[in-house]
Amino acid sequence: MTEVARTQGSSSEIERGGVAEVAALGNVLTGLFKRLGITQTQYAHRVHLDKSAVSRYLSGRRLAPQEFVDRLVGEVEDHLGAPLQPEAKEALRNQRLEALRVCNPDEFQLESLRGELARSRRDTRRAERNIEALQTLLESKEDEVRRLADDLTQLRLDWGAERADPAPTYDLLREVARLRQDLQDAERLRVRAEQHGEELRDRVLRLEEELSRRSPSTGAVPLEVFKTQLAELWEAENFPEASRDLTEAAWSRPLDEVTELLHWLKETAGLTPAVTFVADVARLRPLEDVLAFAPEVAWQGRSRIQGSWTTAVAARVTARNAAVVFQGLRKTETRSDSESDRVLAEVVSRVRSDAQAVALVSAALSGTAALGPLTRVSAVLALGRRSDPFGLRAVVGLAEAGRYDVAALVLDAACLGETAVPDDGRVLEESVPTAASLRLGAAVRELDAVQIGRLFDLVTWLDDTRVMTAFAVWLAHEDETHLFDRLLATMADQGRLSLLDVRMSATLGDAVRDWWRRSRGQ
Repeated sequence: MTEVARTQGSSSEIERGGVAEVAALGNVLTGLFKRLGITQTQYAHRVHLDKSAVSRYLSGRRLAPQEFVDRLVGEVEDHLGAPLQPEAKEALRNQRLEALRVCNPDEFQLESLRGELARSRRDTRRAERNIEALQTLLESKEDEVRRLADDLTQLRLDWGAERADPAPTYDLLREVARLRQDLQDAERLRVRAEQHGEELRDRVLRLEEELSRRSPSTGAVPLEVFKTQLAELWEAENFPEASRDLTEAAWSRPLDEVTELLHWLKETAGLTPAVTFVADVARLRPLEDVLAFAPEVAWQGRSRIQGSWTTAVAARVTARNAAVVFQGLRKTETRSDSESDRVLAEVVSRVRSDAQAVALVSAALSGTAALGPLTRVSAVLALGRRSDPFGLRAVVGLAEAGRYDVAALVLDAACLGETAVPDDGRVLEESVPTAASLRLGAAVRELDAVQIGRLFDLVTWLDDTRVMTAFAVWLAHEDETHLFDRLLATMADQGRLSLLDVRMSATLGDAVRDWWRRSRGQ
């Protein structure tokens, strides 16, 4: 009975593992581990692993990676002061390969190819050593032939041809010929071994490249077995372990399995685990996976799941990747562009600097000509940030960045977001909140002269005369008239003053007439 066989657990232990091959490997590893005489917590600290990972590998709930197996074998050998038998190590490796074949056929194929490549390289090294030995022997025999030939020649000179026996020389020449043939055969074997090794190496590299584009392998058991294990953990009220398993699944399992797992969680465990699960997907997976998974979240509708997802994605957005995220969310097959608007609005709401908010929005929209609805982004910039009431600094910054379209949306949200505009286009006087208008005037006064000029230029050239007029209405309610006068002067200089709809407000009409009288009097 081999050392590996002696460490096998009982059949009942294997049955509880879910996947017999993985559980069997876990039993073998547990047998090896017990030889160390320490706890799993101590061992986890020693090898710099999480205790739960060690527990899963030894219990057979997860397929242990080869590095874990090799490290455990090394620790046992160091503890015992003697190596395990090569046959035992090979049996252990084969047992892990069999478990890998069940859990992950692609990884099994890769590991098998790597093993075959290692054997091919060993064959190549043996062929090279054989060639070196044959070359050394051949050189020795050729030297011996030359010496015998010289001796034979000398004998013929000294004693005559009839007394010189050439037989030893002929025998040696035949041996040299055989060695040369053996050397040629060895060279051919080496060439074939090298060619086979190159072919295997190319296959390994191609498969590694293909698998690297997928989710990383963590020794995960098949999805249905994983669901069963989760249900058992919940039933046993082992919620921390179940949470760790779900977090690992969020970043390690293929996206199609992640989608299936999300639906299963909602149906089986309720909303809370699903909310945490989608947040982990957004936090931990590569960005391309996050964008590819967005349509699945969009179909959840407005819910805690969508909110959790949006918050987690927004936390990953920087000026460097903002365009990838925003445009990637727009391109996915969601119901509308609302997902990109929702994420970007969340990003903008988090930043403290007005300049940083402008930089993020500009970066997100770089390369985009036509905009979808940015209702949330414009509302956050206009009304959702205490540092920039009405978003005026954001408006000026966006205009300076060449994003006049977004600046106009922010002004729209700032001026019309709280003002009711009836269908006939008229704004009742009482619908213009005086307190809010005073805040707008104060926000304008916080800008320097250059910024005020850019702001008024933007207002003057708005395509939407409702926003242009609403801005003028709000500014007309100021006690000081110099800002309102400067706005009207800018509009008059550009030939756009007539676009103001003075019917929207009696106060605006009176203010414009007063301005005309003052400007003519000057």
